Amino acid sequence: MNKLATILFFTMTVAFVHGQEQQDLSALLNKIKAINEVQYEYVGFAGTPSDNFKNYLDLKSRATSTQLIELTDDNNAVIACYAGWALIDNLYKDIPSIFTKFLNNDKKVSTFDGCIKSLNTLSSEFYHRYWSGVSEKSTDKTLFTLDSLILYKDNSNWLLITRALENRIYPASFNKRIEYLAFTKTNKDAINYLKKLNDKAYEEPIKLATIKYFKETDFSKVGISVYLETLKELLNYNDEKLKPLITEKLKKDIFWRSSEKEFTKVLAKNGIQLTNIK
Repeated sequence: MNKLATILFFTMTVAFVHGQEQQDLSALLNKIKAINEVQYEYVGFAGTPSDNFKNYLDLKSRATSTQLIELTDDNNAVIACYAGWALIDNLYKDIPSIFTKFLNNDKKVSTFDGCIKSLNTLSSEFYHRYWSGVSEKSTDKTLFTLDSLILYKDNSNWLLITRALENRIYPASFNKRIEYLAFTKTNKDAINYLKKLNDKAYEEPIKLATIKYFKETDFSKVGISVYLETLKELLNYNDEKLKPLITEKLKKDIFWRSSEKEFTKVLAKNGIQLTNIK
């Protein structure tokens, strides 16, 4: 075989192999789309190994970083989510750029983890894939960048804000942004974060923000434990002027009755009788 023939044979072989790989990858993507659900490793009451997680592992091993980056733009949210996961698991260096993409063009994706089926955002699924693999959350530089993006992005997912504010104490340069979240947006996690700073300058603004949060929040959407926690915080101020506000709220927002015994105990301890509310 002469040199030209050898080169031609090699070129045709490479083209054939590449074409076969592309066909295999397309077939794999179609299998993922057919299930159309981001399944974690085990699903269902029996903890059965999931079919789509097996497909995900196949995708992670087959696709190149370039292909995975392209797939994070796929119109199918399950494909985009799994491509993002694969980049994280394969130790892709520029995790923040993928996260920024998801934050700016967030989509909802169906997930199945254990016995729980949910509808989550791509940004949350991507973030938590990285977050769950970090042991030292307060010092991880990539996580710090992700959290910074969350805090400075308007209308970030509430759970992402919660994570970002619980991961560490930020440099003082972040305080203005967190003050905005606490006092303008009335974000409870931001309020709690500023409490941890023990800065006397925040005492009155925190009190006012907590009052506003208590008055305006529909606690059926955030949970009974947060309702009780916020009630206790207001009662701890020992401010008689707050009691009419508290009773008025409890008359309107009756979600507290799902834990009536606990609420009654706290109220009675602070001189508020249930007969004044019902």
